[in-house]
Amino acid sequence: MSFCRVGTVNLIVEKGKILLARRSKLSFVYPGMWCLIGGFIDYGERAEDGVRREAKEEAGVEVEIVRFSGHYYNSPSPTQKNVITLPFYTRIKSGKPHASQPEEVSEVKWFTSQEIRKMELMKNHKEILEAEGLI
Repeated sequence: MSFCRVGTVNLIVEKGKILLARRSKLSFVYPGMWCLIGGFIDYGERAEDGVRREAKEEAGVEVEIVRFSGHYYNSPSPTQKNVITLPFYTRIKSGKPHASQPEEVSEVKWFTSQEIRKMELMKNHKEILEAEGLI
């Protein structure tokens, strides 16, 4: 029997730059890789609440949702589960982005689309940015 996990990611764009987080080298999920700020939805949690929670947990910022973007499917490897990712365009309401969960995120940084095109990102995050026309 297989099942699917659902996660959310924040598409935070300011002044032509996109906010990404670097996974901690201690993280059991893609250690050291850059990714969009987000994570799995908790049981019983609304997607909108999950995307806001992840922004606060990983980047120390309060965000407001601008709009929902759609959904993206992540083809898993033999050791991973199926994942559907729900991206939300969000805007920072308060706080300055920083790595607020050092056991999961070691760094939070703004990147230009040109810089991101040259990077390897976690899971399907680069595909999402490309499909959204952000890189």
